[in-house]
Amino acid sequence: MNTQFDAIIIGSGAGGAAAAFRLAEAGRKVLLLEKGPELPADGSTQDARAVLRERRFSNREAWADRHDKPFVPSEFYNLGGKTKWYGAALPRFGRDEFAADPAYQYRGWPFPYEELEPYYDEAEALLGVRQFQIEPDTSRIVAALKRSSRHWCAAPLPLGLSPSVLNDPKEATRFDGFASQHGLKSDAETRLISRIRNKPNVAVVTGAPVASLLGDDLAPHKITGVITEDGAVYRARAVILAAGALSSPRLLQQYFEKQVLPARCRLRPRLAATIKAICSQPSSPGHPHASETSSEKPSCSPTRLSRIQALNLSALQTARSSRPNFLPIRRAGWRI
Repeated sequence: MNTQFDAIIIGSGAGGAAAAFRLAEAGRKVLLLEKGPELPADGSTQDARAVLRERRFSNREAWADRHDKPFVPSEFYNLGGKTKWYGAALPRFGRDEFAADPAYQYRGWPFPYEELEPYYDEAEALLGVRQFQIEPDTSRIVAALKRSSRHWCAAPLPLGLSPSVLNDPKEATRFDGFASQHGLKSDAETRLISRIRNKPNVAVVTGAPVASLLGDDLAPHKITGVITEDGAVYRARAVILAAGALSSPRLLQQYFEKQVLPARCRLRPRLAATIKAICSQPSSPGHPHASETSSEKPSCSPTRLSRIQALNLSALQTARSSRPNFLPIRRAGWRI
């Protein structure tokens, strides 16, 4: 393999795959490095026990926190990254979310929705985004919410799923938190990497953890290559870190410490997320509907503060499979 590239991309998830796709289409010589392997297509990635209880595909590498205590971060290292496991929801920001809202001390975006709209259109076409009929059980929940308050409204959720998902009951109910066996979810591997990996200017290497970044001898602030754990050295005009919100800062921090760069270069990433969900169990598990097809919110509240996604069968499977052994199954999920 030629070890000199126009760009080396570390990580094959949403960011890495998108960067690789655009660069490859532009004729650049690209090396895409993925720490993990390709996922099997034997159905195990949709087996609740294997995925959730055994955590067969999850990271098991222990890290050390700032007190040197070991912990295992929740990560997935595989081709396609965490996009193989996401819930396929691909909503746009709404027009109202770009405008200032003094009531919430929100200053607004520096550009309008219309400036992003053509990129949204292009991305949705590339990812095969579409809407599905809201499943009956969620429709009943929405109706109950509307009876409780006229301010509730619901809309189909844009999903990155193939229409063929409706022909497979398992795929239709196990895409959130599971990797599609048949490539029916719009993940980074299926929609982006597969389109470029056979090009002569693209090299995709899996099972290649990056051990360290390489800097310019005369300008250590400039990254010029990488060394993988097997000792291979790759050089490029540009190195793109797309290994996720945890692994990318970690690689940078290790490089900073090795180079004894100023303290101001040190990173302390802080992550937080708030998730609101409505969870229901379908009365007819075999119904020909995809789960999680809608989002609900009070119409009087800004979308950015109150987006709620409906969860269905896979959410209950997640709760039940990951519950402590001492917790009864009837307490491991919610029924509405």
